[in-house]
Formats: sequence, C-alpha cells, structure tokens
Amino acid sequence: MLTELTPSDPAFQQLIASSHQRFAALVREAEEKARDFYQQTLGRPARIEDVVDEVFAAVEREGDDAVVRYSTAFDRTNLSADRLRVTPAELRSAYDACEPTLRAAMHTAIDQVTAYQRRLLPVGFGEALDQPLGVRWSAIPRVGAYVPGGPRGSLPLFSSVIMNLVPAKVAGVRETVLVTPSRVDGSVAAELLAAAYAVGVDEVYKVGGIPAIAALACGTPTIAKVDKIVGPGNIVVTLAKRRAYGRVDIDMLAGPSEVLVIADGSVDPRFTAADLLSQAEHDTLAMCICVVLGGDAVAAPIQAEITRQLAALPGERQAVARASISRFGRLVHVRDLAEAAAVSNRIAPEHLEVLVCDPATLVPHLIHAGAIFIGPWSPEPIGDYIAGPSHTLPTGGTARMWSGIGADTFLKRTSLINLSEAEFRRLAPAGLALANGEGLAAHANAIAVRLG
Repeated sequence: MLTELTPSDPAFQQLIASSHQRFAALVREAEEKARDFYQQTLGRPARIEDVVDEVFAAVEREGDDAVVRYSTAFDRTNLSADRLRVTPAELRSAYDACEPTLRAAMHTAIDQVTAYQRRLLPVGFGEALDQPLGVRWSAIPRVGAYVPGGPRGSLPLFSSVIMNLVPAKVAGVRETVLVTPSRVDGSVAAELLAAAYAVGVDEVYKVGGIPAIAALACGTPTIAKVDKIVGPGNIVVTLAKRRAYGRVDIDMLAGPSEVLVIADGSVDPRFTAADLLSQAEHDTLAMCICVVLGGDAVAAPIQAEITRQLAALPGERQAVARASISRFGRLVHVRDLAEAAAVSNRIAPEHLEVLVCDPATLVPHLIHAGAIFIGPWSPEPIGDYIAGPSHTLPTGGTARMWSGIGADTFLKRTSLINLSEAEFRRLAPAGLALANGEGLAAHANAIAVRLG
C-alpha cells in the first residue's frame, strides 16, 4: 500500500526535494552498485563518472575499437565494428515479420504523433526579406535517439522509437540515428527494428550505454557524430548524456518515471490504482503519488485496489512494482483543490493525472508538470503509446524548467535583421548611446559611421 501522509508531515519534504538533490541521490545509489559491476567488467572498482570520462576519451582516440571493446565488457556482446549497424534489409525483414495487429498499432501511433507534432511547429516571419525583422526556424541536421532495451534486451521499448524520432521527422531532421543495446547474441528485438522501419529511421546501431552516447557525441568511422542526442535511459546513460553536452545538444537529464494522481472519489478507484501501478512497474526507483481529497472514504478503496491489482501482476513486473510502491509510493491527504494544486506544483511531476469531478476548475492552477492527463478516459499509458504528445518528459522536479520532446525540440531559431536606411536612422541614436554607455568604441563607430 501507499504510505499515507499530509503536507505538514516531515516526510513530505522528501517528495519536494530539489531536482539537484533528487538527482544526486540517484547517482549515489547507482554508484554503490557500479563499483562491483566495474570490478567485474574492467577489473577494478570505479565511479560511473570516471568511467564515462574514460570511455569518451577512448572513443575520441580509438573510434570503433573503443566502442566495441567497452560494449563487449559492459553488455557481453561480441560484435565487430562492421556488425554494429543494422542493415536496411534487416529492418525491412523485421517489419515484414511483425505481427499484423502490432504493425497496424504502430502506424496508428505514428499517425497520431505526426498529427500532434505538426501543430507544434512554429511559424517563421520575414523570411522573404519583406519585413525589417524576422525569424527563420530550421531543423537540426543530424539527431541521435537512445532507446533502452532493458536487461539483456528483455524490455525493448519500441514505443520510444516513435515518440522520439517521429517528432524529429516532423521537424525536418535530415538524418535520424537510433542506438539501442543488443542482446548477448548480438540481436535486437524484432519489434524495435520494425518500429524503426515504420518511422523511417535512417541509421540503426546495436550499441548501448556509455559507448553509444560517446559514439554519437564524438563520432567514429562507423557512427558519424550527431548534433543532438535525445531519448530515455538509466542513470548511467543520463550521466553519459551530461558528459556529451557541449559537444552536442541534449534533450534533458531524465531520471526514473513519476506519476502524481489527484483524486477526489468521483472516478472509479480501480482506474486510480491501475494508473499508479502502470508507472510503478517501470522501475524500483519509480515514484507514484496519489493526492487525495475526501479523506479515508476516498483513500481506502484506492489502497485496497492497489493491493488487489498488485497481487495480480505477473512475476517480475509485480516484484518491481512492489518495490517501487514500498520505497516511493505515497498517498497525500489534502483539504481542498487549492492545496492539491500547491502540492502538485511543488513536486512538478513528470506525469500528472487529474481525476476530479470538475477538472476545469483545477487544471489552470497546475503549472508545473511534464504532461497533464485529464479525466478518467485519459490514462497515462495512452499518452505513453498513442495519444500524440511524446512520452519523453522531464523528471525529478525539472518540469519546473524543462519541457518534453516535441517537434520544436529539433528546431533552431535564426534571427533576421533587415533594416532600411530609414529604420536604421530611427534606431541608431539609441543604439549609439547604449554602445557609448558600455564603453565599446568600435561598436559605437559602426553605428556612427553610417550616420555620417
């Protein structure tokens, strides 16, 4: 069951720790596990960030040889450089072999995401040089997306192919690249390859973890450098993306999944419990929070449904969800909608569900969230798979400052300044005063010389 508390409880502060504190806690926990892992794979204990630096330096120095060496060490794969790329024929074969119902579902998702993302495209102006000022939006030329495969390829998240690279396609990115870890035998789940083919991904490589991010950021003879890296991954992948930033752009520093559900009892408690568990099964570090209006009369049925539905989950998913609920599952009792909004905004969750009788009253006050799911027929998993917005969203409280992936993620803005002489002369005196005020004589001269 969810641990129950109120906003005045000291334990509530753990839910609203700053994104930096929460991220640091995840890193500390990962470091504890990493020491033994690196002892086994590299022959010495090491910190994750030291290994990230080591791999980046090696990939920059040795290219494909370093990618292959570290992939073999970390993922137990045995792929030579010439086998890292999935051929177009392999992609087409996987697509043709995909079960027809799943293939049709992929195309439905692609159509939904495409339609939504087109509405996000900004509009330029003054591009024909018919206005004194303008802006031009242009696509980033080459983008790489990381798609997790789960332990030994057990959970290929092929929906992430759609959610990360369809927006890039809509934006007009010319070269889309997908990296994903292979299984020990060097294979990748056929469903993931089928999704890549359906989306029209240009290049697919069987490499994961730090070596994949380093290859995208540094470039090798086999995997050309990209301009931006997007996509979810574990904390090791996230730290590698942080290391890549500056060489390339990145989307965000993502952590474990989160859902916050605001419920007042107007919605079937089965729905509330199911939606909370849909995130708990992601990861033992996932956070599931239910903000309840109406006291025990609302909370008790939800808690009972969580217990019942949790017991019905299959083995591994149940174990993961149970650990997540135990560690990070919380039920917060609040007095009214205003307090519910205040709690939600302080947590700034990745996913926010509004299951109240009058959502129109509440939603305008919900300022910080990656995505808001409104009403009983907009469950978070529909957003994960098919609604249209991307499911790659900010976590760890960073929804206060970051947005999820969208077509606009893959665009850059260029200002156009196209003044006539009359417009220049109107603005020049103020510009001259500002330049002189800052003591930049050459700046002032570039204006003054035009004034004669």
